[in-house]
Amino acid sequence: FPELRSLKICCRVFEKLILLKLPVLADHFEHHELNVGLFALGWFQTLFLYLPSMPTATVCHMWDIWLVERSFKIFFRVGAAILFLSQPILLNHDLEGMMTYLNTFPDATLLKPDILIPCALQIKVTNRMLAELELEVTNGV
Repeated sequence: FPELRSLKICCRVFEKLILLKLPVLADHFEHHELNVGLFALGWFQTLFLYLPSMPTATVCHMWDIWLVERSFKIFFRVGAAILFLSQPILLNHDLEGMMTYLNTFPDATLLKPDILIPCALQIKVTNRMLAELELEVTNGV
């Protein structure tokens, strides 16, 4: 447990991934001084079990992909897909509103497996990309 170093790296890699894949949302987060770790820490620490509104079927499908691919990239894809699908709502909120939304998901429709998983699989994330982002954030320490 060296201060949950790997978990912190995951959050920082995810933050870089948001910059690459969702630049408008990344700018909005920056404008409102939203630290991605505030919500992503729970997502990655529990592999999305942290979200009470996340359907079990979605979690199981995600974990099945993880086991088949033997790669953590599905969790980054799902995180990016959640933000992509939530972007219209998030862009209309301030810091407090975004944090409330990201921790409760009042409309959990987007978390259903038939919506979230196909969206996640459309987001191109490669093992190489994750390795490069990890190198970038660890060298920046």
